[in-house]
Amino acid sequence: MNKEKTALVIEGGGNRGVFSFGITDSFIKNHFDPFDIYIGVSNGVAVLCWYLIRESENNLEKMLYSASGDYINYKNIFLNKDIIKFHKLYKDGERMFKPSMEKIAQNTIGKKYISVVTDAETADAEYYAFDDNNLKDKESWMEIMIASGTLPFLVKTPSLISGRRKFDGGIADPLPVKKAYELGAKKIIVIRTYEKEFRRKIKLENYIGAYFSKEYPELRKALLTHDKTYNNALDFIHNPPSDCEIIQLCPPTRLKSKRDSKNISVLKADYELGKNIAENFLNNLSN
Repeated sequence: MNKEKTALVIEGGGNRGVFSFGITDSFIKNHFDPFDIYIGVSNGVAVLCWYLIRESENNLEKMLYSASGDYINYKNIFLNKDIIKFHKLYKDGERMFKPSMEKIAQNTIGKKYISVVTDAETADAEYYAFDDNNLKDKESWMEIMIASGTLPFLVKTPSLISGRRKFDGGIADPLPVKKAYELGAKKIIVIRTYEKEFRRKIKLENYIGAYFSKEYPELRKALLTHDKTYNNALDFIHNPPSDCEIIQLCPPTRLKSKRDSKNISVLKADYELGKNIAENFLNNLSN
């Protein structure tokens, strides 16, 4: 008999991911990892990276390092340069914190660790697994993680995989819970960076991203219908198939952290909130 699979899905959200780090750090400290499948989007891929390395000592510092660095410059709008220096952020972080691909490989034997990206030309979601033969080396997986968070317009430097341009996985599949189910997961924990009641509305940045993505018509359409894509994923979460249980770990109200937050006290508070949410969840499990 095949064992029913369990999945962990982590939403993106830039520096809101400090909340997700709080949750996974608590998981690590409590030796909680019943999962067979791990799927991350954008910053969620990085959170999973450190969860699978089993490093919880300085994950808050990683987010504070990101926030304190010179990685966002809105003046670059007028210079046709990266507004978010995403590639530089990841490369600097890699040198600073030295993630171990060997530990990820060891901790995912017989499992799937997946990063979601959006293809520029088709606007389809693509799912890259760490155990693909050509992705286990550090450089290749780092490019996948960078691609998963590369936002149109805000990041000018192209993310290329096999010669094709890729963008943030959240455009095509912001909450890949249905994908986890299709991969056989019958119990899914999804870490979200918005409260349960949240419903997506189209944002100004979607219109701006679409305007500057005219060379990719399908991507442009996806940006302009992103609210529907996101809310369809929520509908699946709230009304899963009868053989699937989905548990959401969400902040009770809107996080004070934003994608580009630099306020250290705000980031620390949302990290602690994530830890508290995880501890309550684990206590309820044990009871």
